[in-house]
Amino acid sequence: MVAADVQFGWALQLSLLTPYIQVLPCVRIWSDKCSSKYGRRRPFILAGSLMISVAVTIIGFSADIGYLLGDADEDHKNFKGT
Repeated sequence: MVAADVQFGWALQLSLLTPYIQVLPCVRIWSDKCSSKYGRRRPFILAGSLMISVAVTIIGFSADIGYLLGDADEDHKNFKGT
């Protein structure tokens, strides 16, 4: 069971890695041209960490957000969550 969880984790990481491969070159170019008083990399690290925090919060409240957007209980009555 643990081996399957580890494989699932690696598959998830690799599937989420694709946007980084596409976005990182642009961020590198922008950060190299950045002349902020906080440095070249720190504004991008701060912005990225804030965006990740917002995304994780949205994922955590996704069921509530779905309910607010019109998802009814009948649509997911077969799913038990655990």
